[in-house]
Amino acid sequence: MNARDFKELPSDHYRTIYADPPWAEHGGGQIKRGADRHYPLMKTKDIKALAFDVLRVGHDDAHLYLWVTNNFLPAGLEVMEAWGFRYVTCITWAKPSIGIGQYYRGQTEQLLFGVRGKVEYRTRPDGKRAQGSTLVTAPKLEHSVKPESVRQTIELVSHGPRLEMFARRPAKGWDTWGNHL
Repeated sequence: MNARDFKELPSDHYRTIYADPPWAEHGGGQIKRGADRHYPLMKTKDIKALAFDVLRVGHDDAHLYLWVTNNFLPAGLEVMEAWGFRYVTCITWAKPSIGIGQYYRGQTEQLLFGVRGKVEYRTRPDGKRAQGSTLVTAPKLEHSVKPESVRQTIELVSHGPRLEMFARRPAKGWDTWGNHL
């Protein structure tokens, strides 16, 4: 299901929520080089304000995967809490080339992982616990496109049904919400 309005999504349904909000990441200088060049951005307070919708569609026992740029790490933790999740760990995507930045030019992006309620572990076909790594090394693709290996790891570790928020393309086995579809 591809939804443009949260009202189209079922209540108390999603065990996994994967989100890549359009943080207000502006590039410096006269040339637009930040995310604002590619799509409309949201202020942190507006992303946090989605809490009502996230709380409604998310299951009481759920996982959250929330992408943040390094500049927005504190804001990401605030969003996670506002959305009703407890921070557990951070997954780092190491990119092979540097991006924009001031004091330090970004070569990593963070994926915050949080839980709500009590979610049982998934197991692999061999009976062992399904686990991922906190380091992803993958090439940088077009702007804001995340490595497919991350989605595959989420599918291994976290239960369905699954929702991707701020989705930029549909994905098999996932419901999506966003204005970029």
